[in-house]
Parts: sequence; C-alpha cells; structure tokens
Amino acid sequence: MENNTFDPVGFAVAIAILTSILIFVYDALFGKNKNSTPSVREITIYPIKSCAETQVDSAIVTPRGFQHDRIFQVVSKNADNAYNFCTPRDVAFEKLFHVKPTLLDDGKRLKLTSPHKQDALTLKLKGAPTDKLSTTAMGYCEVVLDDYGDEVSKWLNDATDIHGNPRLVGIGPDGFHRSVQVNPDQGEELPATPSPIPVSLADEAPFLLTTRESLAALNKQLASKGKDAVDMRRFRPNIVIDGLHPWEEDSMKRIRIGSVEFHVWQRCGRCTMTTIDRDTLKRGGEPLSTLSSFRERKNGQRNFGMHLIPVLDNDGVSSSGEDMIKVGDKVEVLEYDDERRAEWTRLFWK
Repeated sequence: MENNTFDPVGFAVAIAILTSILIFVYDALFGKNKNSTPSVREITIYPIKSCAETQVDSAIVTPRGFQHDRIFQVVSKNADNAYNFCTPRDVAFEKLFHVKPTLLDDGKRLKLTSPHKQDALTLKLKGAPTDKLSTTAMGYCEVVLDDYGDEVSKWLNDATDIHGNPRLVGIGPDGFHRSVQVNPDQGEELPATPSPIPVSLADEAPFLLTTRESLAALNKQLASKGKDAVDMRRFRPNIVIDGLHPWEEDSMKRIRIGSVEFHVWQRCGRCTMTTIDRDTLKRGGEPLSTLSSFRERKNGQRNFGMHLIPVLDNDGVSSSGEDMIKVGDKVEVLEYDDERRAEWTRLFWK
C-alpha cells in the first residue's frame, strides 16, 4: 500500500532549493548583475589591531591574512599585573581608533600619528632590539610577542591615555602560533584543510569580506527609523566588493578573487565596536540595534560580513600559485552553501 503522507519539511526544503535555482537563472538572464561581475572595490589592512585602517590598492595574501595586517597590538597591565590586549570595546582604550599606523620601506619602519599627540613617532622594525612578552590575544589565548620598547610605550600613553604601561607588541619572525577556532555561537565547521589554519592577531579569521550592497541595505533600514547612516569603517573589513544582492554574501561557500581562492567560512557576528563613531568616538546603539531587528540568528549573533580562509595546499601556500589581490579584481563564486543560500532566499530575496 502506498504511503501518501505529506512531508512539510521536505516540501519546504525543495521549494527553497527550487527558488534558489530560479533566482540564479533570473540573475543570469535579467538580473541587476547581468552586466556587472562582482569585483573588489576596497582593500584595507590594519597593521595594529584596533587602531586606524590603511587602504591599499593591492595586498599579498598569506595563510594567516594579508601581509602586514594585524601583526601588532597594544597591551597593558590588568589588575593582576598581567598584560592583556587592549580593545576600544572598553572606553578606556577607545583612542586607539585615532592611532594611525603607516608602514614605511616595505615594512622596515612603522610611523605612528594621532590627533591627540603633536609629534609623530617613527619606529625601526627590522633589526630593532626587542624583548619577548607573554600576553593575550582575542579569545584570551596566550601568545608570545615582540615588545618594541619604552619609547613607543610612552608615545602610546600620551596619545591614548591608556594606563598600565601600554606596550606595542608584534608577531616576530618565529615562535608565534595561533590558529582559527570554531565559534560555537555561529556553529560553522572549519573547512577541511591539511593542517591547523593559522591566523594573525585578528579576532577570528584571516580575512573579513563585506559588500557595498549590504551596507546600503543596512543604511536604508537605519534611515527608515530616522537614524544616521554608518560607513564601512564600523565593520573593519579587509575586502569590500560590490555586484551582489544585499546579504547574498551569506550564501557563498567558495570564491575566487583574481586568481586566489578562498573558503567563505562563517558569518561575522558584530559587537559594540560597530557602535563607536570613528571620528568623534561617540557611542550609541546603532547599527547594532537595527542589525538585531533583522540580522540576528541563534545565540544572539548579529551578522555583517563573512570570514574568509585562503585555500591552501599541503605546503601552506595558495593552491592557485598566486598570492596577491588588487582593487578591481573580479570575484567569481565557485560554490554556494545550499543551506545558507536557502536561508538567504527565504529572508532577503525580493
């Protein structure tokens, strides 16, 4: 006897997949991206974690992030007399956003400026005497970094009002080992790789990608509530692209930028860093409050942007054999994540 029991879950999944296929076909024939291949519009590095950004025209891809990206951080002593990383999430460290690092001579020197400090400081990096300092990185894992001395420490104290003997520390030529960890609140498994995935001093992943369309969609939501627009600096991406539908980046699983391939690993949950105006340092509830209204997933993750991991071979180098991307490079979606694409279709396709 035939079993004609209706399966509503299976039916819903089938409809979502069919809709995704129809969207793909529609885009190919009539969609807004028909004559606009997604491409890179901005590349940004942050030499010192939590400090001001540096926009560049091109950047070298390494297994743990762009070359020179988040290779330094500022640390200070806590109540237990141990050194911890400083983050503007804490109001005591918010002036870090105004410290502008500029790498000179292909990374041999580091220049620091700040509107809160009249004199700039230029620090010799290559061959500079350094001590080793044990401290924490994001996730509160212990790392051993190079300490660049008292002169830059005093400059940072004057420029940021950070107490507790602030130190500039950085990744040395050896002895630094930190790997990407699964974020249990996102629930995305790491891509299969030959070895642990290295990462710099960045929060969670080697790269962060955002899109102009998603920022425009967020600002449209803010405007509907009478709120001010925010700029992309609030989200501190490495790579900004355009040519997609809003939030479509959620659905990508593997992409190629220029000739470099990346796993599109997990969505980036946002925190109070996004609520700080980068110019005035004024704090508010936005855009986090608005993201919570339509971008919040399980475990309170309010997402904007996608974490990327470069596709590496067994020797830890790019599987494409190339290691640079530049503004203007085309972005090709090699694979979609079926579950995430179905979710995007259900929530955001109009």
